[in-house]
Amino acid sequence: MVLVILAVIFTIAAFNGRRTLLGQEQTAFLRTVQGLFWQGATEAASRGAELSLVRQGNRLQLRLGSQTLRTVDIPQGVNLSLPQGTVVRFSPPGKLLDAQGQNLSSPLSFTISIGQRTYAYTVSLIGEVKGAP
Repeated sequence: MVLVILAVIFTIAAFNGRRTLLGQEQTAFLRTVQGLFWQGATEAASRGAELSLVRQGNRLQLRLGSQTLRTVDIPQGVNLSLPQGTVVRFSPPGKLLDAQGQNLSSPLSFTISIGQRTYAYTVSLIGEVKGAP
């Protein structure tokens, strides 16, 4: 009887622990996406080369040509409104360009949804990200 009670307690703890870890991973993803835009603009300026932010399935990749500099996995349960393929390009002065390499006419906006919460983000033309739940 004691073993059955312990088994039930451990099962409940395992499910709660997994849910907690998934929630922490999703929250960390919000900060990571903000940093990815800033990093892209900074890297393009410091390298003097054009970089691109690409969404490929459930991954965001910061690329220099065909070389992937950084990969970020989109966690399970997170919906990101950024399109598949090249999202933006970062020019050598550190400015954001559209997917075709043209100047953005306005800041980039997108959303991230986690469960019932949706976070709206705006990325300035120099890679600064501002968000609000």
